[in-house]
Amino acid sequence: MSGQLYQHIQKLVPGFTAEQKEIAPYCQTKTVKKDELLLKEGEICDTIYFVKKGCLYLFYENNNEKQVIHFALENWWITDYKTFPDGKPAVYSIAAMEDSEITCISRENYDTQLLTFPLLALYFNKIHERAYGAALFKQKRFLLPFQKYLSRINPKDSRPYFCILHGGFIGNFKDLPGHVPFLNQFKFSGIGNFQLCVIK
Repeated sequence: MSGQLYQHIQKLVPGFTAEQKEIAPYCQTKTVKKDELLLKEGEICDTIYFVKKGCLYLFYENNNEKQVIHFALENWWITDYKTFPDGKPAVYSIAAMEDSEITCISRENYDTQLLTFPLLALYFNKIHERAYGAALFKQKRFLLPFQKYLSRINPKDSRPYFCILHGGFIGNFKDLPGHVPFLNQFKFSGIGNFQLCVIK
């Protein structure tokens, strides 16, 4: 386990007193290369990932096109939350947007940790509350208004795409552009390849 993750736990749960060496055996830290696939749709999802450095993303394939639905920057967690709890085949894929350093915890070790260190349950509960809140925020402040507006604008005018993307969701996550290529930011918003060609 990295000191960065341990500090993150203590930041969210100040009462956590277990030593870093006690929980380190449950974690595996490794380096992944850009575009490296950590989870493929259809595989069993049995790992949750903490981003120490870099950026991971969650996506699914639709008509041979990646539909990105979530990014994980430094100090963020990511997994297929739809299937991680029950060990069913993943409905999403996870890959590295750039060279990254990550900490991995298997489902078995995750469960064992929660039983051994009950305050970790509080930590992960706070993580999941934040993630759920961010998902709802994205729907309210960005995706629904954006997609509604897309149906009304002139597809030959690229300015509205840029203004909404960077004035809306991206504006609330200022570290994202430094990790995620510009076109991937548009794909995250639900813009397809045809619309990207128009923007170009």
